[in-house]
Amino acid sequence: MPRFPGCEDLPTKQEKKQCADKKMLEFIYKNINYPAIARENGVEGTVVVQFVVEKDGSVADAKVVRDIGAQCGQEALRVVNMMNTEGLKWTPGKQRGRPVRVQFNLPVKFRLE
Repeated sequence: MPRFPGCEDLPTKQEKKQCADKKMLEFIYKNINYPAIARENGVEGTVVVQFVVEKDGSVADAKVVRDIGAQCGQEALRVVNMMNTEGLKWTPGKQRGRPVRVQFNLPVKFRLE
């Protein structure tokens, strides 16, 4: 499985995965803006963005596969696409020791507080 960057110095795969998952969530929730129309209408739920982590660690072919409306899907997609514009390179998935393209589904939760 591919991993979000920033945790490659940890000793075990499990620690790397836990750290990468945490860093990815931090990135998403630091950069996401709750759409005003969603806030005004009390829209909550989970958007799922599907994308491919390329052999070089870049993100490609991002699209919303489950949307809750009120521009939440567009906002989640914008943040996923930011990974490339911010220069974030995932650790690519591997098969038989070689980097491969891997499809990834990312759930993004929208909750009003």
